[in-house]
Amino acid sequence: MRDPWYGGDRDVFKWSTLVHLARRESAPAILHVAMYRPAVDPPPLLTAQGHVALPVEVQRHFWNLDNIRDLSEVTGLAIEVYKEPFVHRAAYFNEVCRRIEAMSTPVVVFLDPDIGVESDAVGPAFVASAEVALVFEALRAGDVLVCYQRARRQKDWRGRARRAFANAPGLPSFDVEVLRSELARDVLLLAAKKAP
Repeated sequence: MRDPWYGGDRDVFKWSTLVHLARRESAPAILHVAMYRPAVDPPPLLTAQGHVALPVEVQRHFWNLDNIRDLSEVTGLAIEVYKEPFVHRAAYFNEVCRRIEAMSTPVVVFLDPDIGVESDAVGPAFVASAEVALVFEALRAGDVLVCYQRARRQKDWRGRARRAFANAPGLPSFDVEVLRSELARDVLLLAAKKAP
């Protein structure tokens, strides 16, 4: 996830779903695994006087992934954003698992890649099925794993995404929940609860 992509209809859908799942499953915490990639400088404004850089204050107001934490106060949920840069995959997911294992309450863990899940990760915009399996293994019974998926230019993109998520070793493939909304038709969330 990158800061400039935060705050649109997709995020309203994502966070509405996450709050719903946390409440439904009686999980008082959400761990947002942002798979964060710092944004490059945005293009300038084009004015009659020439190019003008976007004011930093405006960028921070609208493009601030840390604003997700404000939901904690109004929802009563403990929301942690893991926003370390997503660079070294193995070390990144090992740290995510360490954080999950250190949590003392039930949790909804949200993997938020730019595009979604792939059987084999092909770049920083994806999470690999093996990484999904690693995170799922770190969950305790009753915890829920959720993964973001954006539409792909494939006919059966929903089915392919569900299979890539559900076929991760250790996941209950028959019990993967697909969550969608008319608000953001080009995305869905995939969820699996760890059984006792």
